[in-house]
Amino acid sequence: MISCRLIAVFLTLAVAVTATAEIIPFDSGQWVLYNAEVVEHLGRPALLGSAYLPQANFTSGVIEYDLAVTGARGYPGVTFRATSQQEYESFYCRPHVPDRPDALQYTPVFGGVSGWQLYNGDGFTAPAPIPAGEWIHVRLEIAGPRARVFFGDAETPALVMDQLKHEAHAGAVGIKSARQPTAFFSNFSVEPRDDLDLGPVLDPPAARRGLVTQWDLSPSVLPTDLNLDVYPGADQLAAWDWITADAEPGGLLDIARHRPRHGGGQASVVFARAMLHADQAETRQFSLGYSDRVRVFLNGRPLFTGDSSYRSRDETFSGIIGLYDTLDLPLEAGANELLLAVMESFGGWGVMGQDNGADLLAPGLSQVWQHTSGHRIPESVLHDPQRDVLYVTQYFRGGNECIARLSLEGEVLDREWVTGLMRPTGMTLHDGSLWVVDRRHLVRIDPDSGEVQARHEVPGARFPNDVAFDDQGFGYVSDTEGSCIFRLEQGELVRWFEGGDVSRPNGLLVQGDRLLYGNSGDGCLKSRSLSDDEVSVLVRFGRGAIVDGIRPDGRGGVLVSDFNGRLVRVDRAGEVSEVLDTTSSGAFCADFEYLPGPGLLVVPGLYDNRVTAYRWSQP
Repeated sequence: MISCRLIAVFLTLAVAVTATAEIIPFDSGQWVLYNAEVVEHLGRPALLGSAYLPQANFTSGVIEYDLAVTGARGYPGVTFRATSQQEYESFYCRPHVPDRPDALQYTPVFGGVSGWQLYNGDGFTAPAPIPAGEWIHVRLEIAGPRARVFFGDAETPALVMDQLKHEAHAGAVGIKSARQPTAFFSNFSVEPRDDLDLGPVLDPPAARRGLVTQWDLSPSVLPTDLNLDVYPGADQLAAWDWITADAEPGGLLDIARHRPRHGGGQASVVFARAMLHADQAETRQFSLGYSDRVRVFLNGRPLFTGDSSYRSRDETFSGIIGLYDTLDLPLEAGANELLLAVMESFGGWGVMGQDNGADLLAPGLSQVWQHTSGHRIPESVLHDPQRDVLYVTQYFRGGNECIARLSLEGEVLDREWVTGLMRPTGMTLHDGSLWVVDRRHLVRIDPDSGEVQARHEVPGARFPNDVAFDDQGFGYVSDTEGSCIFRLEQGELVRWFEGGDVSRPNGLLVQGDRLLYGNSGDGCLKSRSLSDDEVSVLVRFGRGAIVDGIRPDGRGGVLVSDFNGRLVRVDRAGEVSEVLDTTSSGAFCADFEYLPGPGLLVVPGLYDNRVTAYRWSQP
């Protein structure tokens, strides 16, 4: 961390460094060293410790440097767009845990709090080899709200940051590392550029139902100033200057964005308040995430105490925030006050909450039957109109994967009707046969006998997933991991569609002269014309969506599922309306089936092993 005397330097110096990729020597006078020295390491001058380029005035461009580590614990990296010692973006690595999912880390710093416990996973952390005793080249490309990191000799980015959390303000660039002989920097350059194209800004993830989207926040206080085991009381609550803060689309509220910690890095507490409504007295499940510690009060009564601080449970526990705790809330009829005392000590100050009873069923949709056991990872459901049965692929049964048969009323007719498949997924009926995708083949089955008639190998298969046929008899198979779609031509599967318009394809459906496909790489339902290859975007679910099932709605439109628990209708005019949303209860919506005649919707839940049927009287 830089010293307080550098704040004025940050805010007043605005002379830009040259807009080329020239190396900036550490003894050039452009650097401000803090707890650092220039040393010789592995045959070249190197920096040991931290330093800043206050004149960089950097917003977008390229930052490059070489890094050498010993493999000892440390967090060497760079900071950019720093407007003060409290506000900046940060990228660093963990040399002591190479190849671990968080070997590389991007985190924003708000109010001096590095929120690495809040920002984890896709877009924030990534694995990478970090060899000791040699120079590793690191290249950061930053443009607008996006950035990416090339680490070592890899030609593809090791980490892509889809959404930098700070606004794209110009600021200082720096090196941040301990003054210990465990990490060294060399050949540092900064190239301001405004012509970088890092691709389109992705849609944010679709919000789960029931998330608390706003919290009221008290001022921060020292934990020693209050008895946190006792509800503060009406007088104390009324005396505080409360503010209302919006959570991020995924439900996270980074408290440090809104309330400062006390000086000197002392542990601090903020009270976060949300109001929950109940039509009648009931007990409702509520999921909670917090960092680092929390004390929960409901309507003035203590309900829960939790500790998720770093290494609080064992030496490997990082305290990453998530909706990991579930509380049973005894709600009263009307408004209910949920009050949380949230304490921060290290690694991120945040809270998130979700009402688990907020699932959505469209008007006219009601559950008629449900299997809660007996299935083993039910992935896809298909109706056979000639035999009036439902087929359900069982993705995993301990090496005995199979297809089950059910009646439309939910009766199990044959739990292992077809066996000998390798983790089957999508299905369709064509030319009198049942076609099923497994991990290596497109399998043709006789629907009368259940006998396998043929296996068509998917060349170079990564994860074949779904299948559809067109009116000309061509079959199409999506390969999700391979980011391509195969076509069955004269008994052979050949690569038919790949490139920038198709990324992690899943569900397939032929509708007239176009192939609809779920493009999970960008969370969209897309179509490709079978006559002129034109690609169109039909629905944007958002980043993180897995566009799984696609079925006709019987009215010229289609029903589409996001595996995470959403199902929507897209009418013939392209208008999108919600049909089912089970993201609050955590039920998945895999490759479903819909029968327009009886209005029967059958949803496989995959990992929870449920198969649920609904009756839908469409308005």
